[in-house]
Amino acid sequence: MTPLIPIAVFILIVIPYTIYIGLILKYGNRGSPARKNDYRATVSMIIPTYNEEMLIAKKLDNIFKLDYPPELIEVVIIDSSTDRTPEIIKEYRKRYPCINLIREKRQGLATALNTAYAAAKNEIVIKTDCDSMLEKDVLKKVASDFADPAIGGVTGKQVVINESEVEVGYRSLQSKVQIAESWIDSTIIFHGPFSAYRKSLIAPIDPDSIADDSELAIKVRKQGYRTIIDPGIIFYEASQSAFFKRRMQKDRRGKGLIRLLLQHRDVLFNGKYGSYGRLVFPMNYFMMIISPYMILLLLSLIFYLLFQYSLIISASAAVLLVIFIYLGQANRLYMLEPAYSFLDTQISLLAGGLSLVFGKDSGGTWEVDQELRGAYLKHD
Repeated sequence: MTPLIPIAVFILIVIPYTIYIGLILKYGNRGSPARKNDYRATVSMIIPTYNEEMLIAKKLDNIFKLDYPPELIEVVIIDSSTDRTPEIIKEYRKRYPCINLIREKRQGLATALNTAYAAAKNEIVIKTDCDSMLEKDVLKKVASDFADPAIGGVTGKQVVINESEVEVGYRSLQSKVQIAESWIDSTIIFHGPFSAYRKSLIAPIDPDSIADDSELAIKVRKQGYRTIIDPGIIFYEASQSAFFKRRMQKDRRGKGLIRLLLQHRDVLFNGKYGSYGRLVFPMNYFMMIISPYMILLLLSLIFYLLFQYSLIISASAAVLLVIFIYLGQANRLYMLEPAYSFLDTQISLLAGGLSLVFGKDSGGTWEVDQELRGAYLKHD
């Protein structure tokens, strides 16, 4: 086989990423693109819970310490727990009557969120996970973003609180991409720990969705409003680095995003949506759906060429790749950690795409990661 074939595949992969690197260099260090002012909107905070007795008190303490007028805040908790979570919430409700606890039989997350969004009464609706903590000024900042009438959705920036260098590298790059997309038009990926929307724009989520936050962002953008990241809105989240521990969470997330992009492929190269349809959506489509298979093809071609040249060299290259993956998931690649973060993301998207075709549907339910919950209890 001629080396020109893997070179051609490499060039086809590199060109789209080079375009985005240029956009990141231009926009990636900016702040929110919204035209802000000192706006004080009413806010409904949605928290889905399932067996969160370890963390729910810390989460509620975090919310009620936010620097925002308490009379403007409503907390809607949609709960399907079988532990003491509802009892703890009811104790808090004695002190904070703005808490609306909705109990339901456990179903998928999307179904629970549809119930909670319908129950929310205020102008801005924020979905926040129980296993994430918010900076004190997030409500002030998100309200000032929504002072811009063109803004329909806002997400924030994650800070990793434990020693997951893989996630630090991934999130650092992802946030720069999101900032660039927000300045160009709108970003697609929204984060469950903090996703805010205008109440009037919220549409029902697909009951089988496993990317509910980004799904709402796309539906808001399709209504003509921008969906942006404000990097000044900070939330804290723990993440896994270990290769196999990451697979369940990250592969599932990849599956959900791929499914979402395929469902809304009518946006692809659609001038009706401006730069979002002409550039942002197609680039995400490439990076999440096409790129993982092209990278797999490239690696296969390279190993095949090496095998043709020398069995020892091809075997050595395979060993080096395994060592690279091992050191990356062990947080021991240092300056090369971002490169492993990229590879890990491609693995998740590849696994997610295959799972979408051949895997079983989980019904949208989620499990509690007790190990990560412990990391939050240590963080102030």
